[in-house]
Amino acid sequence: MAEVLQFLRFVPSHRRGPQLRGPCPVHGTHRPQSRSFSANLEKNVYQCFHCGSAGNQLDLWAAAAHLPLWDAAVELCDKLHRPVPWLNSQ
Repeated sequence: MAEVLQFLRFVPSHRRGPQLRGPCPVHGTHRPQSRSFSANLEKNVYQCFHCGSAGNQLDLWAAAAHLPLWDAAVELCDKLHRPVPWLNSQ
């Protein structure tokens, strides 16, 4: 989750332990002090209380990049320099 947030250039406005709050990278909140978006770095989940987007780090990348989940998975693996699991299963 932390790596995906870094790719999205997310800057939290508030942090309490593993919980980050700030502007939503999915619907594009423009106020830097916004706290509508919440991400938990231990549980690898996020939720936006404004637009309703929620899920894990792959769901976040897919929603923010406006990609289908399959394409988002391939793109994220490439950005992270990791093999796509189902392409290297042999």
